[in-house]
Amino acid sequence: MADSIMPTIEEEIFTSYDEVTPVTTVTTSNGTSFNFDFTTGDFVLEDGKVEELTGIEALKVWILKLIKTEKDKFKIYENIDYGITLMDLIHSDYPYFFIKSEVQREITEGLLKNTEITSIENFVFTREKRTLTVAFTVTSIYGPVESEVIF
Repeated sequence: MADSIMPTIEEEIFTSYDEVTPVTTVTTSNGTSFNFDFTTGDFVLEDGKVEELTGIEALKVWILKLIKTEKDKFKIYENIDYGITLMDLIHSDYPYFFIKSEVQREITEGLLKNTEITSIENFVFTREKRTLTVAFTVTSIYGPVESEVIF
């Protein structure tokens, strides 16, 4: 069964039996993922089973899931460096140039933890009132992925 919707830890090094803190974390989508509809908030079913995606389509789901997961908010991701911290920043009164810079940094750092992604570039920001749309290009081992996220 594919577990790619969840991050994986490729290597964990423990300093003692009492301390359970990963020293090295590498995230990957393992090339497979369950199809998830972010609009409805549910998995996509095909013939009564959750549809499984591979390759670039699986990576697209992984990218959106990582960006939509607020870091340190959910217990399932405790002690795993997964997700990004953006919501408080985006809806803050910080200067727009600072928000853009931090959003770009958070997205880039979060996505580059996936070994299937080689670069993130071409960021375009559009702000309308309290809504921020961020478009960017992810270069991966499967080819380019055009992504857009609305906050």
